[in-house]
Amino acid sequence: MYYETLLLHEAIRLLLITFRQSRRHTQQSLSMESGISRQFISQMECGKRVPSIDTLSQLSIALKTNISTLMVELDRIYQHLVRQQRPKQAAKATSPTQIAAESTDPSLEYIRKAKGIHIP
Repeated sequence: MYYETLLLHEAIRLLLITFRQSRRHTQQSLSMESGISRQFISQMECGKRVPSIDTLSQLSIALKTNISTLMVELDRIYQHLVRQQRPKQAAKATSPTQIAAESTDPSLEYIRKAKGIHIP
């Protein structure tokens, strides 16, 4: 899997947690509002599953927002994650996998653990 895809998955995970918490939902209450199981919401927030557009649409309705707002915020989070890595990439001029393996950034720690990026 490409490094940019891993960052996008991390951005989706952070988006879901942020919106759920800002709307003062628990996973259970969001599950009841959206019709999506609490277990699936948990798996998305842990980064084990990636939601489809249909699922994001259901979540946006339950979170009382629209999908375009979610996408704008997703892009903002993703761009932030990408910008965090650019100075490191330029300084070391190494592969994205190597950067992820050497980083102490908490979001990349998560990516390393969840997606199997190992330090060589």
